[in-house]
Amino acid sequence: MKTWVGCIVLVLLWVHFAQADKVYFVGGDKEAGEQMAASADGQWVKGLSKAFARAADTLATGGEMNVEIRVAGGDYDGDLGSGGYTIPRLNNPESTLTIKGGYLEDFSSRDPFKYPTQIVTDAGRSQPLWQFTKNSVIGSLVVDGLLFDCVGSNAYDAKTNSLLKRGSSTHTFFDFEMLETNYLGFHNCIFMNSAHRVMETLIRAQSDDAEIRFYNSIFVNCIIPLKLDTARFRHKPQQIAVDHCSFLINWAFNPDPDTGVPAAIEIGPADAATEIVITNNLFYSNFGGAILALNLKMPGLTINNNNFIGNGLLHGLPEPGAAAMIVTAGGRKQPIDVDTIEEIAAVNEAEGNVSIAPGIPLTLGEVQAVDASKVRVEEDWENEVRRLLGIDLQGGTVVIKDFAPKKVYDPNNPPFAVRKEAKRYGASPGLLK
Repeated sequence: MKTWVGCIVLVLLWVHFAQADKVYFVGGDKEAGEQMAASADGQWVKGLSKAFARAADTLATGGEMNVEIRVAGGDYDGDLGSGGYTIPRLNNPESTLTIKGGYLEDFSSRDPFKYPTQIVTDAGRSQPLWQFTKNSVIGSLVVDGLLFDCVGSNAYDAKTNSLLKRGSSTHTFFDFEMLETNYLGFHNCIFMNSAHRVMETLIRAQSDDAEIRFYNSIFVNCIIPLKLDTARFRHKPQQIAVDHCSFLINWAFNPDPDTGVPAAIEIGPADAATEIVITNNLFYSNFGGAILALNLKMPGLTINNNNFIGNGLLHGLPEPGAAAMIVTAGGRKQPIDVDTIEEIAAVNEAEGNVSIAPGIPLTLGEVQAVDASKVRVEEDWENEVRRLLGIDLQGGTVVIKDFAPKKVYDPNNPPFAVRKEAKRYGASPGLLK
């Protein structure tokens, strides 16, 4: 009987690690991590920098393989505490690299929403949170269950309770440096407090079947979080998909209705991908709008079963389904409501979109916006020089209030929909894979 039980344990361990050829365990309890690593023929390391380096070395040996980095919950603050990571060159077009966070200290289980693995930074950040090395090539890259928070490199004005662009690091969260891959996935992740865009998905497609996918992830309190685009290369990706994600109280580039990039998602041009699919998402109280689609030629769009609620405040539109999309019409940017999406020529399908309050305990505040057209130009020597140089003139002082103030993630009260009829939209702990 004892022998049989031992066999069961071995089988369970084999099943648990069967999908990975090499596993690196990061952080948490060293003794428990080393025991788990021994069971999986892997290795425990203290920090992410070393895990990235070891994984890159393993991948460089060549051949088809699946390498995993499993990261315990806690704060991770960049290479030697620098506030950002440089990812070594990845060089294996046949392989998969998966970075999975949210593990308990002993690595016995994971729940990234309850035990977050937080990529944090500091006021001196001078690069993206993750800077990929040029000419990296990998078959598949999956980032699963990490929380990226840039509040440490932001500056805030206590008097107006607002983000200050001046003094904040405006580097993106990710710079892919034309990473070549057939699959880029962000699953079960959280992105918070960006002072500029979280990312543009500028990867090179390895084949015409390449895909970029955001799944069960949350973007909260970010400036213009996501642009869906790719780098022009030999192949055009088949699909960019955003599925079961939550976009919560994100912000326009500036608190001005005429700002160039107001919405939470920006759709790239026709060369970005064959199709872009936006399904089962929650767009809640995004100050400048939900989806921006201004290109005259765009990928084929599918926008199905999304919940758009309260996204029109910057445009003076308080109706629940307002500013679901912002498009070009009549020579100007035109916010349209949820019921008008299917009228857009590039939209192949728009079914099942709704406006249902989710009951998430987040507040937008009493935001004070501005109208740039009414700001008077200052008549001073600096603007005289600017006129001579042909650059934008400076306007007078403008008071804003409650624009992108800092937010803190609370794992005991994560921002998921609580109303029964709204739970099917956006991220959910029940969707963890």
